Amino acid sequence: MGQMERMVPILVVAGIALFANSAVDRTDDGLPWEATLAGFCVLAVVFAAMYAQKIEVALSIVSLIGLAVPTYYVHNYEVPCTNWELGTRHSLSTTKSQMLEGIWRADKNASRFDKFLPMDLSLFQMSLFNPAISLLSNTTEIYHSGIKLDDPVTKEKTHDYLLVSSPRRVKADTVGIMLLARVPTKFEVWPKEAEDYSFNLQTASNVVAPPLMTGELLKLDKGPAIEHLRKKHHLRPFLLDVYNVEYHFGD
Repeated sequence: MGQMERMVPILVVAGIALFANSAVDRTDDGLPWEATLAGFCVLAVVFAAMYAQKIEVALSIVSLIGLAVPTYYVHNYEVPCTNWELGTRHSLSTTKSQMLEGIWRADKNASRFDKFLPMDLSLFQMSLFNPAISLLSNTTEIYHSGIKLDDPVTKEKTHDYLLVSSPRRVKADTVGIMLLARVPTKFEVWPKEAEDYSFNLQTASNVVAPPLMTGELLKLDKGPAIEHLRKKHHLRPFLLDVYNVEYHFGD
């Protein structure tokens, strides 16, 4: 009982800290409300284990929660970036994991808890799943790849494959490194009446506002059309599977 009695003041202090954080968890100074909720759950488990004198059970559950929290935080985060950042910071040989980690570390809001970790570790490295990215691109740097995805039953077009160009200096020249974006047609990013895919999005749609495409980076689709794109363009070996599109009109 001596060890349990020594733990009680520590747990009480932790509980007070969680109550204090719950009052400011919507501000920049507080942890997210999910962290507060997880903290209260941990305290409840520890108190129950202490009462039942099963400290090893409490430690096991706390360890599992400690592994789940980074995954929950990272996987539910949408990291903002621009197509110019992708080109200037990440070469064509950059892997999907390296790019995601670079985007994560470059965003101060996403990586704000990384400073508490030792040895330059990141919450991204502790997560079992990847975050989503919100890619903001100029309409003059978005092109149609010429590839469309049809429903196997209805034969109606379901997705457009758009090329997002990211300028990058290679030796003395500036080249465009292309990221393929698989965009559902319900978002109407590319106009249906535009059949000439040599245009950029701004010319084809007369829309100047840059679209913000949010999605997950996935392995590049296979097929002869994709291989033709890889030979024709500096195409990254993964694509952005878009699940939301917003337009950022000027003030």
